[in-house]
Amino acid sequence: MFNINLPMLVIVIIASIATLIPRFIPYFTPLIDKIPNYIKEMLSILPIAALGALIFPFALIDFNPNWIAGLIGVIIAFIFGYLRFNMIVSILLSVVATYLILMIL
Repeated sequence: MFNINLPMLVIVIIASIATLIPRFIPYFTPLIDKIPNYIKEMLSILPIAALGALIFPFALIDFNPNWIAGLIGVIIAFIFGYLRFNMIVSILLSVVATYLILMIL
């Protein structure tokens, strides 16, 4: 059904495990309640920073004729990230908005 290259599948599985490990560590760490409030605040805005690091640079170097769609997608991701929506929701809304604008252009 799918033609999946085995080395690529191994890379995807290893990358998935590597991203899951840091997400699960806080659940097994008893010191999580002793973290100072300013560090908790920095950790709470980390998804917004990651979103900006992943999306924003590519929007700046996008020189195709439909660059406005990428810019609007970044703006929407920023707005929903700033309003503290879930990161997945922010990304999905950004992708949907970019797709819809590309369909119009």
